[in-house]
Amino acid sequence: MRDINSTETKNWKDTSVWMRGLFMILFGFVGGFARFMITLIAIFQFFSLLLTKKPNSGLKLFGQSLNNYIYQINEFLTVNSDKYPFPLSGWPDDKSTYR
Repeated sequence: MRDINSTETKNWKDTSVWMRGLFMILFGFVGGFARFMITLIAIFQFFSLLLTKKPNSGLKLFGQSLNNYIYQINEFLTVNSDKYPFPLSGWPDDKSTYR
């Protein structure tokens, strides 16, 4: 039987858990803004296709890296990764990072 007054560290007293929770809230908002940016890129790309019949290549690459950034945020938020997303680590490249 466990002693209630044991000296084991309680999870709710662990500052690293609280810091991760704070960063999860922060990255949740950042991820929402990044998804809004994807919507704006999609609208702009649609008008680019409508007018020139080809997508904007710079926005295509930025959209890919932004998708990878959102993927990194989602991995962090769902606790599938302990790696903090940008700006606490490097910006993802434009290559796909999906498994």
